[in-house]
Amino acid sequence: MKLSEILDDLQPRPDRLGGMLRVTFGAVLVAAVMLTFQMPFLYIGPYLVFILSQRDMFVTRAAAGLGLAVALVASLAIYLVAWLAWDIGWLRVSLWAAIFFCGFFLMRISVEPRLALGPLVVIALFAFVFDKAPNPNAVVSQVGWLWAILGLIIVCTFLAQWIFTAPTGIELLRRQFRELLVRVERMSLAHPHGRLPKRLSFEPEEAADRIEKLGAVGVISGAQAANCGNFLRAASSLLEAGLDSAKESQSAGSVPLARWVRQLRRRILLGPEAGMLSGFPDPALIAPPLRNSAGNLRAAADRAFEPTESKPRSGSQSLLFSDWSTNPEYTSFALRATAATMGCYLFMTLTDWNGIHTSLITCAVTALAGVDSQIHKQNLRITGALIGGLLGMGAVIFLIPRMDSLAAYLAILTAGTAIAAWVSLGSERISYAGWQIGLAFYMTVLQDPHPTTKLDIIWDRWVGIFVGIFAMRAVFVWPRTSGR
Repeated sequence: MKLSEILDDLQPRPDRLGGMLRVTFGAVLVAAVMLTFQMPFLYIGPYLVFILSQRDMFVTRAAAGLGLAVALVASLAIYLVAWLAWDIGWLRVSLWAAIFFCGFFLMRISVEPRLALGPLVVIALFAFVFDKAPNPNAVVSQVGWLWAILGLIIVCTFLAQWIFTAPTGIELLRRQFRELLVRVERMSLAHPHGRLPKRLSFEPEEAADRIEKLGAVGVISGAQAANCGNFLRAASSLLEAGLDSAKESQSAGSVPLARWVRQLRRRILLGPEAGMLSGFPDPALIAPPLRNSAGNLRAAADRAFEPTESKPRSGSQSLLFSDWSTNPEYTSFALRATAATMGCYLFMTLTDWNGIHTSLITCAVTALAGVDSQIHKQNLRITGALIGGLLGMGAVIFLIPRMDSLAAYLAILTAGTAIAAWVSLGSERISYAGWQIGLAFYMTVLQDPHPTTKLDIIWDRWVGIFVGIFAMRAVFVWPRTSGR
């Protein structure tokens, strides 16, 4: 990524301040309650607020339901291993390997990989708890605390969403449509001068996929979901065509197209009150690089305004790819990811270095289908961990020793959380780094139910991430490179 792209992603966006306030309030409230009652997993509670607090209320509720399902599946797997193989080392390792293989295989064949990713992350965390706990009852107690923390996180996140008025799904969708069409209109006007509008604050492809998934589960009409998704993609394609051609040459303008897009935007946002769309401009009046994309947008707009049935689509879409049982790439992916994860587990166990358990989690969260996507997420993970760790170290060395009250401690947490939340609310290119900034910051300053000045945990986290990245590169990237 270029520095200019990173700086652009850090610019204020619609509702970014509100989102930062919601995440910060929820995370600090969770930290305050956990500190008061001296709960374990101190650093995990505030971090999970970042995951649960989504951009709109509907998705936040869906994330809460998914979190409960994740906790249930992970708890059952942990109890099964504790019951069958507490004192049998070779069997426990075999069961962990089998669970990770099944989880990675399900991640690869599923259209929604997060359904399997969540349980894998929790299981990766508890794999090292087994080696520290003196007896099975201690593991059961830790799992019980995990459920208590999850309930606290849901309550605090919903409270933050209510206090700071999180947008509904429809409101967010309207904002995204408006922003996209405003960019297209400005691009059409500025095209002959080679000027480029600002980047979008969201990814249209991601928004289109989210809408179509809502249609697949019957939340909205399947036809409406397909039309909205196609419209977003067509508008995004027109915008990209304009941006690319403006970089290459200064061609003729498309003012008639801009006028039509302005009418289209008013028609979408105001409904029938805005009146009917006037005729689409003569293609000869549209700049040549934009004609095909503009025609696709017109067709998508015509379909979007066609009357559709309000009845939700019957039936359900399969959650698995159609070739899940025949494609050998899925099995190969699961074997490679399992080998990397279990290699990290054995290295951690043989060296008795439980502090690098983040290597297992690194393997789980960066196990993506594409190698380039893996590398990008690994870079975001280590970059965010380094920044958050340095922020935490600065607080531990210079600020915490001078504190004399809980309010000052919470003020430090608030400042660090706000920084991480602002980054996490950027585009998909940098948002994961914001999560990692928050987690590394919490791991450094929230080690115990009292202010601490120990720095070992963040050093171990950095080493663990590097070990996990090394293992994933060893099974996914380097064999491909050497085979060329």
